[in-house]
Amino acid sequence: MQILKLLAMISFFSALLCGYTTTVNNNINIEISPALKVKQGETVIISIESDIPLKNPVYFFKGKKYKIYKKDKNSYKALLGISAIEKAGVHYLLIRDNASKLEKQFNLTVAKSNFPIQNIRISGKKSSLTVDNKELGLIANAKKAISKKAYWNDIPFDSPTKGCLVSKYGLLRYHNGKPTGNYHKGIDIKAPSGQIVNTMAKGTVVLAEKFRLHGNTVVIDHGQGLVSLYIHMKKIHVKQGDVVTANQKIGEVGTTGFSTGPHLHFGLYINGTPINPIQYWLKEILPCK
Repeated sequence: MQILKLLAMISFFSALLCGYTTTVNNNINIEISPALKVKQGETVIISIESDIPLKNPVYFFKGKKYKIYKKDKNSYKALLGISAIEKAGVHYLLIRDNASKLEKQFNLTVAKSNFPIQNIRISGKKSSLTVDNKELGLIANAKKAISKKAYWNDIPFDSPTKGCLVSKYGLLRYHNGKPTGNYHKGIDIKAPSGQIVNTMAKGTVVLAEKFRLHGNTVVIDHGQGLVSLYIHMKKIHVKQGDVVTANQKIGEVGTTGFSTGPHLHFGLYINGTPINPIQYWLKEILPCK
């Protein structure tokens, strides 16, 4: 079984390294990884190698414009997040720059991931817990934080805490047998209360606050549209504006807010879109038995 898992991981990362590559104007190479067909919840990586400098390259997806960042001389990279509820089918991905040296359109096919249903039994005070607009607004803005420099590399990252995977990304949420109309935008790692929570990579803390629904919450901007979220913690050990290093202690596992037991909810966002953290980004986390 372990050998099969290892072979699957090798195959997955090989696909990411290969991707789809095309040449534009004989001097610009564009690579789309893992391919031009992806599943809901996956990360798409756009890489460009050019013999000539490009002026402010960008990509357009679903009518929105996103920046493509310069890595090295004539080398550029950007991330595209595909949400769990993105409509399956063909979507246009347009890449171009302001100097008209680059303009290329791709047909990006999004396939269904068939996420299962998860029913959560809620009782007592938790069942009547509500959220206010201020809480939602602060967290929503923090998830969209974008800084020019990328502070992340050496992918995949370590898990933010030691534990087992008790709830996957993309699950359709039911409470006491009734659909909520929502889905799980991250992963839940079951761990003892008080266990250390570390940041996955270097970055800047853009939010560190206790909320009614999310509990003790930390959001970290890792640069170029990549943001990580840590909620339901028992304690917070950082404050807004702190620059943190990879694997630095930022809090402790808890069950604050809308939570039925000690765990860490960990979310990963690309330009504000929640994506699956265990695909590409994190090392394997075994499911709880």
